[in-house]
Amino acid sequence: MKKVIYSLSFLFLITAISCGSSKQSAEKNTEMTTDINQMPKSGPSPSIKFSKPIIHKLDNGLTIIVVENHKLPRVNASLRMDNQPIRLRDKKGSDDLLSALLGSGSKNVSKDQFNEKTDFYGANVSLYDGGFYINSLSKYFPEILHLTVDQALHPVFSEEEFKTEKKKAEEALKMDEKNTPSIARRVTNKLAYGKHPYGEFTSMKTLNNVNLEDVKNYYHKSFIPNHAYLIVVGDVKAADIKEMAEKEFGNWKPAPQTKPLSLPAIKNVPSTEIDFVNMPNAEQTELAVVQRSDVRRNNPDYQKVLLMNAILGGDFNSYLNMTLREKHGWTYGARSSFGTDKYGSIFKASTSIRNTVADSAVTVTLAQINKIINEKVDSTTLANNKAKYLGKFVLQMEKPATIANQAYNMLTNNLPEDYYKNFLKKLDAVTVDDVQEVAKKYLHPNQLRVVMAGKAEVIVPGLEKAGYKVNFYDKNGEPTEKPKMNIKIPDGVNTQSVLDHYFDAIGGKEKIKNIKSVFAVYEMSMQGQVLRQEMKAMAPNKTAMEIKMGTMTMQKMVFDGNKAYQEARGQRMELDAKKVEEMKNESQPFSVMSLYKNGKLDRVENIDGTNYYVIKGADETEYYFDSKTGYKTKEVKHMKQAGKDLTQPVTFEDYKSFNGVKFPGKIRVSFGPQIMTFIVKDVKTNTLTDEDFK
Repeated sequence: MKKVIYSLSFLFLITAISCGSSKQSAEKNTEMTTDINQMPKSGPSPSIKFSKPIIHKLDNGLTIIVVENHKLPRVNASLRMDNQPIRLRDKKGSDDLLSALLGSGSKNVSKDQFNEKTDFYGANVSLYDGGFYINSLSKYFPEILHLTVDQALHPVFSEEEFKTEKKKAEEALKMDEKNTPSIARRVTNKLAYGKHPYGEFTSMKTLNNVNLEDVKNYYHKSFIPNHAYLIVVGDVKAADIKEMAEKEFGNWKPAPQTKPLSLPAIKNVPSTEIDFVNMPNAEQTELAVVQRSDVRRNNPDYQKVLLMNAILGGDFNSYLNMTLREKHGWTYGARSSFGTDKYGSIFKASTSIRNTVADSAVTVTLAQINKIINEKVDSTTLANNKAKYLGKFVLQMEKPATIANQAYNMLTNNLPEDYYKNFLKKLDAVTVDDVQEVAKKYLHPNQLRVVMAGKAEVIVPGLEKAGYKVNFYDKNGEPTEKPKMNIKIPDGVNTQSVLDHYFDAIGGKEKIKNIKSVFAVYEMSMQGQVLRQEMKAMAPNKTAMEIKMGTMTMQKMVFDGNKAYQEARGQRMELDAKKVEEMKNESQPFSVMSLYKNGKLDRVENIDGTNYYVIKGADETEYYFDSKTGYKTKEVKHMKQAGKDLTQPVTFEDYKSFNGVKFPGKIRVSFGPQIMTFIVKDVKTNTLTDEDFK
């Protein structure tokens, strides 16, 4: 049966062509007015007017920050807690469940009443374990604030709601177990932060330990007025906000002042190491190079580090991105950042990279870090990055919310009153020598932790050959043994036996041979809409596909065995001879049948304890078959786009029987970081005629 992957490829290809045309037009218009070979002359430095927010403190310690802006009749307000992080240990998950439960009802207003009233007023309200956020029309703001504060300060945590949210959290964790980026993030944080609270993550084990009382206890430790800031920006009067705050928050009892606890130190590794998490299903490797960050907003070197990091990996034109993405074409993007959290931070350079070049990407990433340490940056590069920061800063200063955020940063980070007034002056004073100086001071190339999550069988041999010592960790960041690689194909197992096992598993080879046509319907939710995909295939080589959203056809492709066309946005395009030839080989009810002739059993891969037989097709597409069940579980198509090698995985799950033959009940298609899940709705066999392929 025609692969889902082709229909989605066509859909995204049309989008890409459309976007590309717009870009070319824009570039053409730019060339008419700008000489791109000449550096624009610098204009005078902009004069920035710094508005001063109104700050007031209630008797209970709550700090109020107000910035009036009467241009639009809207108000944004947020309650933020500046709490020192605490280790939750085996109760980790209490914070996530608190975020889920806040807003589920108070002693005065039920969950449904709260939702109905905020919807009626057209307000956007969210509550979480660190406070709340409000966006509303100014005339309704007093009522919305009253409703939200009531939910935040007088919550009713019901056992029923707790069980519902805990179940949702469990389902989310199950989904994450096969998500390489999620696994990579939690392992990276655990290893980089160590015993610091920021190194903790919610697991199924810790979540199962959490009960409703744990959530309540965490709430009482988190919601403290003497650690809280109410930030209000918009069409309001500061005097009115002060009066509202005293009315709404006045009875909120402060917690006794206690001496801050000593947080565990964030330590660098003694020498650079590679820590590897084997993710056998991963089509890309998550790569992160981390170390402790000693940079804070009140650090005299802060502006120097900002520019140094922008040149290294903080900007599109950075060393990392231009090398890994633009020069080699290995990734969609690479970035770096220096954390500035006053309670503890890390430096991180990260990217998602193709498995086949992940070992080389490690070498290249470390080389770029060494480059900015050992080589002075180009003066033009430094000047360009200064100009970009200047532009961003000026644009941000036009937003009233920026004034409020600056006030919050100053109060919570012990910054001087003239900090932002002198910000650009300090930025402009940074020299080429300064960049190299802070690179040497804050980057430690011999104490970097390189965390990788990807397919060990493909990546590890290259790392070891390059001389790297590799440590292995499981999905929870615990040390583990080196995974099995290069598994021998068992005697008697070959391409034919694997395919025979597959056809026996889905209904029997003889029964499959009697199926001359298949009509399958799959659906997927997208942006609140249902995307319906109808797929038709008929022996010997006819196929058709149509994607609909509601009654509207988004995409259509038809191949009658000799010629093919596709339609999108009402335009029809005939497919070329090369594509037609490919379709002749694949456009049959069960395209895997062609592997008897042109497939080759390539290897055995162990994924989460199960061995999979991998057959390569004539076009280098890889087909994964479960050695136990016989089911086809995955296809990986290799292709080129814009001169870059790409892989496109499709996974098949939850086989269901239709008329005695089993078809995948769920198909997941990956496009870079995006995963689209199609659910089977119906499959009919031997119902099509030639009329269905016109």
